[in-house]
Amino acid sequence: MNWLPALYPALLSTGLAGRALVLRHRLLTLAPLPTPRPGGNPAVVPSALSAAASASAAVATPPDLGAARDPARPGGLTTARALGGPGDLSRPPSFGRPDGVIRLGGLDDSDALGDRDALGERDGFSERDGFGERDGFGDRGGSDVQNGPDGIGETDGPGGVGGAGGAESLSGLGGDVGYEFVVGERVMLSGPVRRAVVGHARENGLGILDLVPADLPAERALDLARTLNPPEYRTDPLAVGRGAGFAIVAAGELLDRAGHGRGALDPGAFGAATARLRQCTTAADLVVVPSTSPRGPLGRGRRAWLAGLGVPVGWTIAAAVLGYLSVLAALALDPLWGLIAVATYCAVPYLVFGGTALTPHDLHSAVLFRLVREPYGWWRTLTDPPCAWERERVDRRDAARAYYRAEIGRGVERFLGPRRESCPWCGSESLVVHVRAGDMLQGKPGRFTLERCRDCGHVFQNPRLDDEGLAFYYRDCYDGLGGETMERLFAAQGGILRARARFAAEHVGTPRAWLDVGTGQGHFCRVAASVFRGTAFDGLDTGEGVEEAVRRGWLRRAHRVPFRDLPDGLTGEYDVISMNHYLEHAADPLAELDAAVKALPAGGHLLIEQPDPEWRLGRLLGRFWLPWLQPQHLHVPTLDNLVRALSARGMRVRAVQRREAHQRYDATAAVFVALNTFGPDPFRPWAPGPPTLLARLRRALAQAALPPLLVAAALADRLVLPLIPGPGNAYRVLARKDEG
Repeated sequence: MNWLPALYPALLSTGLAGRALVLRHRLLTLAPLPTPRPGGNPAVVPSALSAAASASAAVATPPDLGAARDPARPGGLTTARALGGPGDLSRPPSFGRPDGVIRLGGLDDSDALGDRDALGERDGFSERDGFGERDGFGDRGGSDVQNGPDGIGETDGPGGVGGAGGAESLSGLGGDVGYEFVVGERVMLSGPVRRAVVGHARENGLGILDLVPADLPAERALDLARTLNPPEYRTDPLAVGRGAGFAIVAAGELLDRAGHGRGALDPGAFGAATARLRQCTTAADLVVVPSTSPRGPLGRGRRAWLAGLGVPVGWTIAAAVLGYLSVLAALALDPLWGLIAVATYCAVPYLVFGGTALTPHDLHSAVLFRLVREPYGWWRTLTDPPCAWERERVDRRDAARAYYRAEIGRGVERFLGPRRESCPWCGSESLVVHVRAGDMLQGKPGRFTLERCRDCGHVFQNPRLDDEGLAFYYRDCYDGLGGETMERLFAAQGGILRARARFAAEHVGTPRAWLDVGTGQGHFCRVAASVFRGTAFDGLDTGEGVEEAVRRGWLRRAHRVPFRDLPDGLTGEYDVISMNHYLEHAADPLAELDAAVKALPAGGHLLIEQPDPEWRLGRLLGRFWLPWLQPQHLHVPTLDNLVRALSARGMRVRAVQRREAHQRYDATAAVFVALNTFGPDPFRPWAPGPPTLLARLRRALAQAALPPLLVAAALADRLVLPLIPGPGNAYRVLARKDEG
């Protein structure tokens, strides 16, 4: 049995290597822009930059941002028509706009860019950090860009970017091609690179193109590999933007529609722009460019960048710490095999980047000093001075804290109405307590009770929150301070939403117009549009997300009113009305069904999806079963009750899915709810007081426990829970209105 101590290090080494190869596979799908050979001939494609003059008449406009691009197109440049004259793609540029957005026009190849870099090109970097020397890890820190009066690279000519004036447009083609560059701090791009990436975006019909510098630092490049799945990024309609934090080229119309600000883009603001702009187009890609990434000390801007993308920084650091401690534990168990685990851990950057288009400028130091760099990087990430974007978020939290302190000080018990003595569905007085829980998502103060009718099985909140209470508990959940978290959750539900749309597609044909009630930010409509091509999708919700969905292009129109207040002029306007996970939020679900029947034309369809209160695990998990979702879910009707209510209103049920509608998240969501209950965010605005040492410790323990518990829960959701007999955790009903 002497081999047992060596088993864990061996398995750990295998896991580390396997994970690194998975990340490498992701990066292999990132292709570089072609670079010209001496004399101007391209190295990758036959029609490159030197052939642009012959195609100068083909000035393209921005792509149709609502049309999906061909997912089979590779990430690299396949042709380069109308990109401009020959030039060296590795030359960095200067920028003439201090707002982080560079409009094409006035480009000139003769940018004067400061000191030469190691490749003999002028790049504007002093290559020294704030102390005038190299940092302790072999890479240069604190890049000191030689800025001119405009603050972004040098002094530009009066009319453009690095040129002598604004009269000359891109490659002399005449007119504006409709693309703009959004850049991070201290970023420099050469004129030829700018023309090449615009040509790539135009040729492939892209709304946005994220630029990844080939020498991206190892820390940022590993973050890119962990957070990005390029095939999904290119094809998933719900994909949230990911990138390198370097530069983006985007169609100007898209920037205007998104309401993109023209202020300075620090790491947090650039991360937020990266995440959001991807949601405004179905045509997006990434490409590796031969440009120099800004130098800086380890961890600079990382916390803000990840937060801007919507990546949980605490959980990211906790997962890294857990992996690091696992390697040290392997070394303690068996020194020989532990050294192999340590060597594998240190070699991860080599395994990830080998053979890819990325060669981090600090790759060798990232490997040789990884055992030291990693803890140092965590410390620098957590202690990095906050940027303006982060300070603005803190100000928003402080303002919210004042509001919640005043509201909670008045007592949250006032939000509950009197207790009902009878079932609101069937009128029976045979009621029993089903579940008691607190605020399952946000941890706001208060306790809530779900009761079940023994006669009809209906589950409802009793006593129920009044309208003021609902506003209090919904605040900062789906939008506001909680908007980023909910966006991540909804963006991960593409498979569920697609299955729902396909269920309806089997029976409703091609509707002319569709109204999604309780649409949130329109995620279902975004996915359903790929199933029902030609259907116009409108959304209804009382939150601000429905208006954001219109700005993204996910909805044709937004109705920000309660459903029962829908104008009479829209009666008969929609062939399909959907209520997906909506009725459980309604104070009077039967009245909502009445409104739906009234709004539908004869032959129209009503699609409903609901949590199934008869799922066995709902009782077993109790207050940790997410579909109970207190205090937001007010009514959870059974399938039989809903079918009878529809039939009583002249609706003919055409199809039902029960087990097929099951969604595999029960154990995973229970882990999140339980850990959030045990260790809630100590800085949440509705916390009972300032963060205490105990509160911070509980939060840290919860974050450390999350990765292993999440893996176990995901396996249970996939392999174990589907074996439980009976209905699933949700059901779908499609009904048709036969009478006018």
